[in-house]
Amino acid sequence: MSRAGEWLTFPASLNAYVAFATVLRSASATGRIRAHLSLSRFLCQMTILHPALLIGLALVAVPVILHLLMRAKPKKLVFPALRLLQNRKKSNSRRMRLRHLGLLLLRMAVLAALVFAVARPRVPSADYALTAADWLRLAAVGGVCAALYFGGLAWFGRQRLPTHELAWRKSYLRAGSGLLALMGLIVAFLLPYRERVWASMTQPGVAVDESLPVTAVLLFDTSLSMEYLQESRTRLDVAREIAQRHLGGLPRGSRVAICDSASDAPIRFQTDLSVAIKRVAGLATAAVARPIDDRLLAAVDAHLDDQQQLESLDKDPLEPGDTTVREVYIFTDLTLAGWRREPLVRLKESLTALPSLGLYFIDVGAPEPTNVGITSLNLVEQSVPLGSELIVRAGVEGAGAALGDKTLELYLQNDAGKLVKQGAPQTVSVELGGAALTQFSLRAQTRPLLQGEVRLMASDPLTFDDVRRFTVAVHPPAEILLSADFPDDAIYVVESLAPAGLVQAGRAPFKCRVITPAQLAKEKLEKYSVVCLLNVSDPREAGWRALATYVQTGGSVFIALGDRVSHPAYLTEAARQILPGELSAPLAFRPPEFFDLQNLSHPLLKRFDDWGAAGLKSEPILRYWRVDPTRDTEVIARYTDPRQGPALIEKALGQGRVLMLTTSLDRRNWNDLPVAGWEFVGLVDQIMTYMGRGSLGIYNYIAGEEPRLPIDPAVPVSRYLLRKPGQQQLQGDVPPGVSQIIIRDADQLGNYRVLPAEAPAKFEAGFTINADGNESNLTRMTPADLDERLGKDRHSIARDIEKLRRNVQAGRQGHEMFPFVVLLLLAAFLGEHLVANRFYDSDSPQSAPAEANRAAA
Repeated sequence: MSRAGEWLTFPASLNAYVAFATVLRSASATGRIRAHLSLSRFLCQMTILHPALLIGLALVAVPVILHLLMRAKPKKLVFPALRLLQNRKKSNSRRMRLRHLGLLLLRMAVLAALVFAVARPRVPSADYALTAADWLRLAAVGGVCAALYFGGLAWFGRQRLPTHELAWRKSYLRAGSGLLALMGLIVAFLLPYRERVWASMTQPGVAVDESLPVTAVLLFDTSLSMEYLQESRTRLDVAREIAQRHLGGLPRGSRVAICDSASDAPIRFQTDLSVAIKRVAGLATAAVARPIDDRLLAAVDAHLDDQQQLESLDKDPLEPGDTTVREVYIFTDLTLAGWRREPLVRLKESLTALPSLGLYFIDVGAPEPTNVGITSLNLVEQSVPLGSELIVRAGVEGAGAALGDKTLELYLQNDAGKLVKQGAPQTVSVELGGAALTQFSLRAQTRPLLQGEVRLMASDPLTFDDVRRFTVAVHPPAEILLSADFPDDAIYVVESLAPAGLVQAGRAPFKCRVITPAQLAKEKLEKYSVVCLLNVSDPREAGWRALATYVQTGGSVFIALGDRVSHPAYLTEAARQILPGELSAPLAFRPPEFFDLQNLSHPLLKRFDDWGAAGLKSEPILRYWRVDPTRDTEVIARYTDPRQGPALIEKALGQGRVLMLTTSLDRRNWNDLPVAGWEFVGLVDQIMTYMGRGSLGIYNYIAGEEPRLPIDPAVPVSRYLLRKPGQQQLQGDVPPGVSQIIIRDADQLGNYRVLPAEAPAKFEAGFTINADGNESNLTRMTPADLDERLGKDRHSIARDIEKLRRNVQAGRQGHEMFPFVVLLLLAAFLGEHLVANRFYDSDSPQSAPAEANRAAA
């Protein structure tokens, strides 16, 4: 028989088998029957999309019939010796039996794999990926079998065996090596792999019909990072497109709920998918976004509540009350800033309570994002006196390829509301992993409100952080009331706050007035930002009561003790009501002690972290009052003595506060602080600035914070008009008797203006809302991060609609094994081809005489 004729024994009829299988497949296409077997084993979780085609497994008998009918016939050959012929016959018979058996099994495997491929089996969703340990076991089995095989060949070669004997020994060696490899794969690889995959199938769900209705929550990340541009589309645009296409393919009768991270509204399911598609089209990013964890927990809870409601409505106890497929789709760029810093424990618990819930992440983020943005903007002071210097500091951070030198510019709004460039641009060098800092300096102008922005003069895919805005209140010099027994006791404080030169030039930040303690009760204290008692011997009962009323209504009192203080006068009931501590006795430090200013985190001392506090810390403190702080007080600074005596003590009282310094601010042999240089001036300035901050207000906020604007009691306001950055205007009411306006509609980034809604009132205020600096951090979540928060193998991730559909199909019906079975089919087919060719080549008539001659020689 020719070589071509021999090959026709099986491959030539392969087309007939394929045609027969195709007929079977088309015959069963009218009905899709599911085969559900026992759940006791892993293979029993497999389902068959076309189980009727398994009848084609009967075709595996065809190779057996062909082998029986077309067995190789003995060939008549002329040999010089009958003994050689007999020996060759024995060896050929052994070798032929092995090859016949191997060829038979391969041909049967080809047909079986073909039938399985057409039947399209599916297995449940699980982690089928090979781990590093799996690859090591495969490599170990392959290495051992290869070593045994090649070692056996080398050993046979050293024995100088006849060719025919060497041939059948090689055949047995190949068969033994193959059998050993098969056993090694089963024991060392398949069994551990099966256990691991089975362990990941925790409560596997029954295969779901694609026509069953779906109950789904579509959760959209609407944080500002979703504005990232790629191919001229934002990440939210991509999310909307994928969601709309997926909604259009849901089965009839499905219910969906659309929610986003900008709102905490209850999640409600609806049956009208067209309304849901319109709702998706209207989504937009928001300045304030809640953590994805929180909204995902709300989505899971909505599913649990809906399931319980359906089960409670079920009338038939034999039928399940909830037959829908439950799913949650999360459309996000997977940035870490959109999640809580710590995993939400309750989220894991809720997911455990609903194991059949499918979680599908649609990752629309850029794999390698590039961005440079202004992540911080700090004002040295948010309220400055008229004509004083204003310092604006900006921090720039970047990631990706867009690093290097960047230019920033400062703009201020003029009276017409237009932005005008101020001063020279600043250049910073942005490096990966750090913030580049720069600052602008300008003079506070003559209007009551100063608003502007710092711009990054560069373009990148994320634009919202290329500008950061600010608001500064410009006020007349803050009025400070100083009470002292003698004017000289206040001279150093007055010269520090309002030097004569600055007063004459009209640039003094404070306006000071010195009175005696006897005048304190008669003074209208409410017009002063801070009232100071400087080494006052006795403020008197009326003075204490006036101070208490002043503080209760939002005023600030600063008390500096000294040698003139009368101990009994500070122990009265009226004094104790206001003082942050009880005076014990005046004491002396021997040797002198110093201020302990190691911790400069308090707002009063924070500026010294930049300036340096060496001068203050090196000035000796000779005497002080020992004070025992009362409850609800805070010790801001202490002395360096072993007792760590309090130096600065603060107490909140009503709407105001009281600050006490337990040493003096004059040169009456208690300390030398007044001659400490600029550090003393800075300390007094920061005390007055900090104490007066309650009346001056805060005007710069991060998105999500609630702006509070102080109201001048002299200018009553009953209604106000809020003008947003987008030029929308809202009206609000001011309850009578309040000292501040609380704004709850600040939902946009930018500068706001607050104006009186009634013509007679004269009132103007403003504030700024900036984005959280973390929104510029585009560091992405890893699969390990999601596993930690949601549980291992509890979710799937897709980047496009095709991958999403495959994930959903795998989640509902399991993984289709068609590619794997086709791969096995190709392997079996190639193996059969290789074995058949070797089988007939070795037994061809041309090779027999040559072997006989070699044997005779």
